[in-house]
Amino acid sequence: MNNRRLIDNLRPFFAPESVAVIGASRTPGKGGYNIIENLQRLGYAGRIFPVNPRAGEVLTLKAYPNLRGIPGTPELAIIVLPPSRVVKSLEECIAAGIKAVIIESAGFGEMDAAGARLEQRMVRLAAGAGMRIMGPNSVGTINPSARFDTSLGRLNEIFLPEGEIREGAVGFIGQTGLFTGVFLPLINSEIGISKAACLGNKCDVDESDMLAYFGEDPRTRVIAMYLESIKDGRRFLGLSRRIIQEKPIIVLKSAVTGGGARASATHTGAIAGEDRIYDAAFRQAGIIRVGSFEQLWDVAGAFIHAPLPPGDRVGIINLAGSGCVTAVDAGVKNGLRIAGLTAATRAKIKTVFPDWWRVRSPVDVWTAIEASGFEATYTTITRAVLADDGVDAAIIIMGANNWLPGRDVPDLFADIKKDFPHKPVMAVTPLGDREIYLKMRRGFQEIHIPCYTSDEDAIFALGAMCRYQKHLKATGGSGK
Repeated sequence: MNNRRLIDNLRPFFAPESVAVIGASRTPGKGGYNIIENLQRLGYAGRIFPVNPRAGEVLTLKAYPNLRGIPGTPELAIIVLPPSRVVKSLEECIAAGIKAVIIESAGFGEMDAAGARLEQRMVRLAAGAGMRIMGPNSVGTINPSARFDTSLGRLNEIFLPEGEIREGAVGFIGQTGLFTGVFLPLINSEIGISKAACLGNKCDVDESDMLAYFGEDPRTRVIAMYLESIKDGRRFLGLSRRIIQEKPIIVLKSAVTGGGARASATHTGAIAGEDRIYDAAFRQAGIIRVGSFEQLWDVAGAFIHAPLPPGDRVGIINLAGSGCVTAVDAGVKNGLRIAGLTAATRAKIKTVFPDWWRVRSPVDVWTAIEASGFEATYTTITRAVLADDGVDAAIIIMGANNWLPGRDVPDLFADIKKDFPHKPVMAVTPLGDREIYLKMRRGFQEIHIPCYTSDEDAIFALGAMCRYQKHLKATGGSGK
C-alpha cells in the first residue's frame, strides 16, 4: 500500500465526518456512554450515531437498533460490546460499507488461544472488505484539533473534570490506555497532544501504521511511543530512519525481562523479542530509547520547549557543591561534556562572588547568593555562561523555595531565554516546598524552559537531544 493511500485510510480514526458507537449505553461510566459524552463534551462537529436496540435515545441523541437504520454510512464505527458479539458486529459494519473500526472490547488474544483465533478471523474479514481495525482491546484515539476523543475513560468527573484537551505537538502511540486516561491530565497540562492512539492488541493497525501516519501529520513535531512488541521490525525501522530526519521518535520499550514478556502476553497478547536486539536497532536508527514513562515525558518536554543544542558542552549552574558533583556524574553517563569556561566568562561570573572565590565549572553559586543575592547571582552567571562560545546548553539548578518573596523566579529568565534562542536552557527545582515547586515548574514551562525535579532528569533529557542532533548531523537530517 502506498503511503498516501495508507494515510487516507487511517484518517477516519482521528477525524471522521461521522461515527457510530455500537454498544452505546445510557449508564454513566460504561464505555458506550463515556465515548458519546466525551465527544459531546469536546464539541465534536461530526454526526454521532448511538447503536443500541433497547434505547430510544442516548445522551439526547437518537439511538438506532442497528447499522441498517442509520442514514448514510458512518466513516468510523466504535465497537464496545462483549467479545462474543464483536465478530457479528464487525460483519454488520462490513455490510454497511464502513471502512474504519475501533474495537474497544477486551477478551481476545490477550486472554487465550481461542481469543487469538477470533482476532485472526476479524483480520481476514476486514482485509477482504478493505477495512482497517484498531484493537481489539483498544482504548481509542484523541485528536484535539478535531475535538475528537473516542477513549473509554470518562473525561467528566474522572480524567479531565475541568478545561479542554490542549492541542500540542507531541503524538502519542501506545499499547496502553494510559495516554488517554490516567496520564491525560499530566501530558495535557505539561506537554500537549497533537494526537494519541491506543493500539490494543494490534490485530491490524499497528505501530508502523501509526508511525507512518504521525510522520506525515503536520501538527506532530515529536513522536512518543510505548511498545511491548514490534510487529514488523524491518518496516518499523525503515519508517523510523526516514521520519527521524525531521521528527524525533522517543520509545519506551517494555517487556525487557522474562517476567515482563509474560505480563505483556496477558496485557495485549504481544510476543516480545530479545531486548538487546531492540536496543541496538533503535540506536542505529536514531530512535531515542527511554526506561520509564517519566523519562518519556521528560524527553518529549525537552524537545517541545527547547531548541536542539549545537553541541554536547553543557554549563551547569548549581546551588550546592554536592549538586555539582552529581551533575558531572550524570553528564558523563549521558555522553555530555562539562563546558570549560573562558577567562572572560569567569571574570563576568566573578563579579557576584567575594574576591577570594575561585570560579570553576560547574559553577557552585551559594557563596555568590550570600554576597550578591539570588537575583543578581543567577541572572549574571546564567548570562555569562550562555554567552560563552564554548557552551552549547545550560542547566540551572535551584531549590523550590521562596527565594524572591512576592515575585516569580522564572520571570528572571524570560529575557535570557529570548537573548539566547539557539541554546537550550533547562531548569531544575529539587523539591523543597511542593506548592512553590509546582508554581515554578508552570512558570518555567510558560517561557519554554523545561523544568525538572533533579539534575539527573534534566541531563538525561539534554543527553537525548544531543544524541539526536548528532544523528541528524551524521545522516543529513533537518530535525525541523
